[in-house]
Amino acid sequence: MYTLNLNLKRSQAFVSEFHRHSKPLKRHMFSIGAVANKECDYEDAFGVVTVDRCSSSYSKQPNYVEIRRLCLRPDAPKNTASFLLGKAKEACFAMGYEVIITYTKPYELGVSLKASGFILQRARWFINDSHHPRGLLTWVCVRDYSPSIEDRRWMNETLRQIKEDMQNGG
Repeated sequence: MYTLNLNLKRSQAFVSEFHRHSKPLKRHMFSIGAVANKECDYEDAFGVVTVDRCSSSYSKQPNYVEIRRLCLRPDAPKNTASFLLGKAKEACFAMGYEVIITYTKPYELGVSLKASGFILQRARWFINDSHHPRGLLTWVCVRDYSPSIEDRRWMNETLRQIKEDMQNGG
């Protein structure tokens, strides 16, 4: 798999067509597409990741960025999400950012985020409503930081509890 630099218009078009629940962004710092080979163009992209300044209270931190969209075509090859997250992470850290933050819905349990070195920082979910608009998981990846055993234990237990609650009540 290879990467493709995407301008805002092209990343917006991809997100508009394939994202499950979010609208295209009005701005970005950069977007990366995943393609099968070097000769591929935007139309051949399997997925897109978009990075921008933080949209939350973290926005005042000059060394923080946010992965704002991660979007895949339904026929994307396995591990495309992890590939894109890894490339975005490399680019952000190469540009001097220290912390990358992103958010998911509780029913999106973040397997690719975990595989890419992100750790769950905060979780809010509603047992009887897996699609509740206020449900949100906050993930972070910090340069040169390795989570403690306690951090990993809390993350895995929280994700297990969310999954169980979603299966039983929502």
